[in-house]
Amino acid sequence: MEQRPDERLRLLAVARGASMASTLGRRPLDTRLGALIAAMAAAAGAAVAIESGTIVSSVSAEAGRLGAVVALTLVLQLCSIRVYGRGSVSVSAIGILAAVFLLDAGVAMTVAALAALAQWVRSRGQAHKGIFDCANYGLAAGAAALAYHTFADQSRLLGAVLAGCLYAGLNNGLLCLAMCLAEQTPWRRLWLERFHWARYHFLLFGPLALAASVAYEQIGIVGLAAFALPPALMVLSVRQYLERTTAAVEEIRDANARLRRAHRDTIAALSRSMEAKDLYTGGHTERVAGVAVALAARLGYDGEQLEAIEIGALLHDVGKIGIPEKILRKQGPLEADEWAEIRRHPVVSDYILSDLDLDPIVRQCARWSHERIDGRGYPDGLRGEEIPLPARIVFVADALDALTSDRPYRAGGSVISALSEIEDNAGTQFCPQVVAALRAIWRTNPKLLAVEQPPQLDAA
Repeated sequence: MEQRPDERLRLLAVARGASMASTLGRRPLDTRLGALIAAMAAAAGAAVAIESGTIVSSVSAEAGRLGAVVALTLVLQLCSIRVYGRGSVSVSAIGILAAVFLLDAGVAMTVAALAALAQWVRSRGQAHKGIFDCANYGLAAGAAALAYHTFADQSRLLGAVLAGCLYAGLNNGLLCLAMCLAEQTPWRRLWLERFHWARYHFLLFGPLALAASVAYEQIGIVGLAAFALPPALMVLSVRQYLERTTAAVEEIRDANARLRRAHRDTIAALSRSMEAKDLYTGGHTERVAGVAVALAARLGYDGEQLEAIEIGALLHDVGKIGIPEKILRKQGPLEADEWAEIRRHPVVSDYILSDLDLDPIVRQCARWSHERIDGRGYPDGLRGEEIPLPARIVFVADALDALTSDRPYRAGGSVISALSEIEDNAGTQFCPQVVAALRAIWRTNPKLLAVEQPPQLDAA
């Protein structure tokens, strides 16, 4: 039976994993992420323990100054804004850096941890996220304090600029690394998508915090508030703007999702119209697409490339539309000239798709998904790594469905027997890397390989 559209979408979502919009709490805690959080927490805790003596003395000697800085930092942190479901943005770094410039390193790290704790309580996040944020803010504040006190004797401005850059770089770098581990997405990609745009803004944190610190030293709490108020008002303005535009953004995302589904369904309808010529292969291309998506996700594909492989699998046999029905429906062995017609269809598929604005992966699947690793495939006789990996994926998915589907000359076999035959031909006919992924899917999520036969139509 052919899979319903909602079931196909569910399988595609399973193969892709969680959305890129996920943050540290959306997936089960990755082992490497847990180790990173534990290491950061241990480092931050050790640093605070070393500075515990100065923290106690500063609290008693600089209570007023500490209270002002804590109040400023918490206000700036609580003014943070959610950015389209991809985390939050705040300017609390100004308050934390002011603590670095006005107090010692241990106190600054404590203030930073309090800001992170306030954000965690406000967002009602998971415990490991709160621990990560406290350690991240604390370590960034400690590094900033080290940079500032190293260069402040030469130039307070130089020390402030370096402290601000180091704070922002470490804070965002560790956050990006954690997201990379949680979402299984390359670090560079995450940085470019979520942090790169604000790289020049980070340069201003240090000088602005220094100006606020100097103003506090000269005229007290009024001076501190005077320099902290503009960025706070800016954040509030952006927050109101985002609240008003978030609904519109979500509507656009939903419209794009519907459009992509319609695009995919149109392609599926095209493949079904081609299959209507062959009474015995109904639903073949969609079953192949389902297995190909699972294999591709297992091998590291995601996003638009994963969708391209799905579309390539749906269209990989579209060139058969030019093959006479008497050849497609022939129950006995094919003659040499009939085999020549069959072997020509990938070229026809490529020609049909050549003028369409499609991802190159789609045409790779259409033209080369019948090439063998040993070079004995068709139409171009490619071998080994010459065959693009997406085409090798579709080839294995196609073979699995062919071996498990009923044909007029034989009944379909079981998935286990098909796996055995495919593994026997790994390295000659099929790509060993893809075959290994197929076996792994069978072990971990066999439902993705379940084959349900479509109802057979009676020939006229």
